[in-house]
Amino acid sequence: MAGMSKSWRWFLLAGFVVWTVFALQWTDLGCDYPEAYLAVVRFGTPEGLEFLPACGG
Repeated sequence: MAGMSKSWRWFLLAGFVVWTVFALQWTDLGCDYPEAYLAVVRFGTPEGLEFLPACGG
């Protein structure tokens, strides 16, 4: 049981790291951090989507 919760923690941490890497790609396009994390959820990575108004800025 304890091993499972530890693996879930690693899984969530890895997911958060990947989400952050994608969000940083959006911040390079002018998003602030909350917009960048939301853009990852809505659009995924910014490659090929630069024309979308994903961020207010």
